[in-house]
Amino acid sequence: MMHKTALVTGATRGIGRVIALALARAGFEVVVTGRTLTAGTGHHDAMGGVPIPGSIEETVAEIEAAGGAAYGVRLDLADRASIDAAVETVLQRSGRIDLLVNNGIYQGPSIMQKVLDIDLADAERATAGNFINQFHLSRLVLKAMIKQGGGRMIFMSTRSSVDPTETGGALFYTGPKAAFNHIPDYINFEHRADGISAFLIEPAFTMTDTLRSAWADAEAEVGLGTKAHDPQETADTVVWLATNPEAVRFAGAQLHNAPDFFEDHQISPD
Repeated sequence: MMHKTALVTGATRGIGRVIALALARAGFEVVVTGRTLTAGTGHHDAMGGVPIPGSIEETVAEIEAAGGAAYGVRLDLADRASIDAAVETVLQRSGRIDLLVNNGIYQGPSIMQKVLDIDLADAERATAGNFINQFHLSRLVLKAMIKQGGGRMIFMSTRSSVDPTETGGALFYTGPKAAFNHIPDYINFEHRADGISAFLIEPAFTMTDTLRSAWADAEAEVGLGTKAHDPQETADTVVWLATNPEAVRFAGAQLHNAPDFFEDHQISPD
């Protein structure tokens, strides 16, 4: 059986891990990427280095234990050489990339700091990691997709990148994400005729293993009273956008709320 290949960034934990598992169940060969190679070595740079769960080896093992196909490749969004090497590895090993899920984010200290506290070097790293380098990754994959005759890309953004701030302290998360939002729009505009469809989604407030690990008993306060979604809700939408022939009509500039996607558009997820 010939699998389609999906490259998922930030698939070691959180929403990315759940997306990777869901895509494997849908029949994709999943390339699990991230910085954390082995169990017990993950940490959250924006929260003082607090330990967090998840690793490439664990996500791959979970997929394989369920009968799916997966392998891991290191990819650090702050390290452009690692992006080049990851894409080259996937194309050599799998021969194609049918789906790119741009889920991972750079999480340096500047994304949690106030305007007067941000170091410019950190701001530049955040802009590179959450916009420039993700553009670079998307363009590398785009070239491969054009050559193979088509493909789909899903870009994970955040509602805070388009709404006025309510909490502060995240300028160099929301700012680069606002620029990131335009990548799928331009890809669709310039390469729809090449069989490429790019989608922009956001997961709303979602309680992940990373948040639970970082915030512990204060997890209820993270969403400022908003009901938390389950990562599987976003994963279900990603699978539908990645596989359904009718999904191409949702490609473009609109930011879709992933957990409410099926209800918003009166679509049956089955």
